[in-house]
Amino acid sequence: MKSILTIFLCITALCANGQSFAERSSAGIKADVNTSFFIINENTNVKSSVKAGGSTGFFYKCALWEIAVIEADILFSYHATGIKNLTTGETANYNFFVIDLPLYFMRQAEIENRLLYFGIGPFVSFGIFGNYKSDTRSVNPYKKHLTNGRASINRWDWGVGFIIGYELECKLQFNINHQFGFRNLFDESFEKIDMVSHLFSFGVGYRF
Repeated sequence: MKSILTIFLCITALCANGQSFAERSSAGIKADVNTSFFIINENTNVKSSVKAGGSTGFFYKCALWEIAVIEADILFSYHATGIKNLTTGETANYNFFVIDLPLYFMRQAEIENRLLYFGIGPFVSFGIFGNYKSDTRSVNPYKKHLTNGRASINRWDWGVGFIIGYELECKLQFNINHQFGFRNLFDESFEKIDMVSHLFSFGVGYRF
């Protein structure tokens, strides 16, 4: 949390440099629908399938220059992914409630009082609650096991995100987002599986 606070303070300091804070910054709300799945290493008998989810939250923008912008989001998200064991045929679903904290370094262009923008940047996610549900059992994958004191799924995830969007003159926004996780979410103390997150979303927002 200290590192996240430090990032926000640095952004605020950059925005306060030169023009007034109010002139360089803005905030708004956004919501999206998403589809997510895992990319799993090929030497396993497990396959992931796409499931739908969604998120809602807030964003804060800071204009560094006329065409350069930093955007920081705080999103409360629901991610869902299907899993199938190719050997046994058993299917299951992972459901996660997480806090997503993406940070985008963006370039924007004004077109007749409208904005076209695209950006790239890191993201960090923290799992609040999770559920693994199959035909035979339902467990919390974040819960630590009594045998080794570790959870089967890591709460923390990080990676890189991409965003492209369009803002109307009324400040209503539409955007497409793609996030690719770098961290192996599956704890290797249980089984040698490389499993990283992958997410696409389509969202709307409004900038105040």
